[in-house]
Amino acid sequence: PAAPPIAAEITVAFGDRAISFLRPLVYKWVDPVAGERLRALEVLPPVTVTPRASLLVFADAATVKPLLVRLKAQRDKVDGELRPELPTGWSAEPPAQPFSLATKGAEVELSFRIHAPKSEVVASLQLTATVAGERYARALGHIEYAHIPIQTLTPPAEVKLVRADVHHKRTRIGYIPGAGDDVPAALRQVGYEVTMLNEEALQHEALSRYQAIVVGVRAFNVDARLPFAHDRLMKYVADGGNLVVQYNTSNWISKVPAEIGPKPFRISQMRVTDETAKVEILDAAHALVNRPNKIAERDFAGWVQERGLYFADQWDSAYHAIFAMHDADEKPQKGSLLVAKHGKGSFIYTGLAFFRQLPAGVPGAYRLFANILDHGER
Repeated sequence: PAAPPIAAEITVAFGDRAISFLRPLVYKWVDPVAGERLRALEVLPPVTVTPRASLLVFADAATVKPLLVRLKAQRDKVDGELRPELPTGWSAEPPAQPFSLATKGAEVELSFRIHAPKSEVVASLQLTATVAGERYARALGHIEYAHIPIQTLTPPAEVKLVRADVHHKRTRIGYIPGAGDDVPAALRQVGYEVTMLNEEALQHEALSRYQAIVVGVRAFNVDARLPFAHDRLMKYVADGGNLVVQYNTSNWISKVPAEIGPKPFRISQMRVTDETAKVEILDAAHALVNRPNKIAERDFAGWVQERGLYFADQWDSAYHAIFAMHDADEKPQKGSLLVAKHGKGSFIYTGLAFFRQLPAGVPGAYRLFANILDHGER
């Protein structure tokens, strides 16, 4: 655990001997439900600066995005100015705003409009509050669960900025939620209209209104009702829809149903953990790597943590493998992205770690996922 910010040194003397020890200063209170609780003493700046979003993605230079920032006073009478500090080529409207917080705990939310440059770039924005000539640039967050002490976080008040050319024709996306999945919010960053689909929608709604439907990570592992939607989803594909299934786990703890796609394939435990592993395009003429974004080696730069996981290792001849990749001293894995035509539409399974790359603002991952969503005739 982290060292306490303030501790009391206690010395006990026994004749000519003394023993000293530290005890953290904590705040103790009684919760009506949980009983006696403790939390560490917090040492905070006069004002904390917390952006509502940690990532802004601009799909073109014409896009202007709002940035909301919450200021919270940590003492009485905090007056100052908040300024977004941007790299060359970026701008904020207005460039700065004053604020005045009368009492400790008071909050105000300020809004800026962020303009992106024409060229592609990944950068960061820092939010700085100036109070009485001193600069403060720390956000405020808490981790709070019943089984651990409350953790107070003061990370830098920063926002990642991504200006990347991401082309797509389709916008109406249905999304079947998985587990711990931030992909829907990431897709909205680049102009997709994402509608979450629950069991009622899958069973009774007209799925044809969606230009693509995406199944969230581990959805088949956490939603026992999802297999009952298989027939309707396959009909959606046969009628011209595009169904994209992200990775699901297959191990001794959690199994996936035999029927996920229109033809059988087997999900393995194979993965590529080296995020810099070379990616080979097996079919350079395939639409998935050409339309509407041309996918090349640059699009696999800057990936985080891994290439992907739970790749397919066996599949029906109806499926077409798009990429090959592998960790050092291992054989090439070709099951990271499979696509099959079914009726008028298409089915895609991918173990590529889009659930990590899109929230992290990886430009190439956005371009590739846009191609996946645009795939097929609809």
